[in-house]
Amino acid sequence: MKALILYPMNALANDQAERLARLITEYPELSGVSAGLYTGEQSTGGRTKVTEEGLITDRSLMHAAPPDILLTNYKMLDHLLLHPDRADIWRLSAGSLQYVVLDEFHTYDGAQGTDVAMLLRRLGLTVKSHWTDASPVTEADRARPLGRITPVATSATLGSKAEPTAMLEFAHTVFGESFDADAVIGETRLSTSEWLADRDTTLDRLYRPITPSITDASQI
Repeated sequence: MKALILYPMNALANDQAERLARLITEYPELSGVSAGLYTGEQSTGGRTKVTEEGLITDRSLMHAAPPDILLTNYKMLDHLLLHPDRADIWRLSAGSLQYVVLDEFHTYDGAQGTDVAMLLRRLGLTVKSHWTDASPVTEADRARPLGRITPVATSATLGSKAEPTAMLEFAHTVFGESFDADAVIGETRLSTSEWLADRDTTLDRLYRPITPSITDASQI
């Protein structure tokens, strides 16, 4: 597993799973990418490969052969960490898990934020427990809560790049990592005039509005 993406609710995970499945199946260069959806809605059986209909959902397969990208929620992550018979997914991912992504980051405040922060630290400890002597691990890696995993947070409503201090402190609380100001990637907005200045005007020349001519009251 190279990326673990956590959603606060299944509806968001399902929506992104559909988009990702279409993307993987549409582009031949992505045919080697495996991706799975792990939620409480699928408990037994399920899809064993990525198709146009969706991502992998067979739990046994994902335990034994973790997909490159796993979409789930924090409750199911807790489930995966608690059950010993799910341990293979972490043993097999200990050297390859590169990213943990929290979508809708602004929702992880209060008690839920505390739960998720502790859950991430448990994830870090679990992955570290499966490191081997052959793993290229430094003392700095061992000291970080998430080890070698890079934390990523996405939100359309949390803060702004103009004043990232509160956002960075919030991320530090949840992930246990210190972030520099340049870690924040904001949005770029264009004014109406800026957007219109860059548009393709080809259609403007082709478009000719037609005003109907009404000569009879019966046409109204």
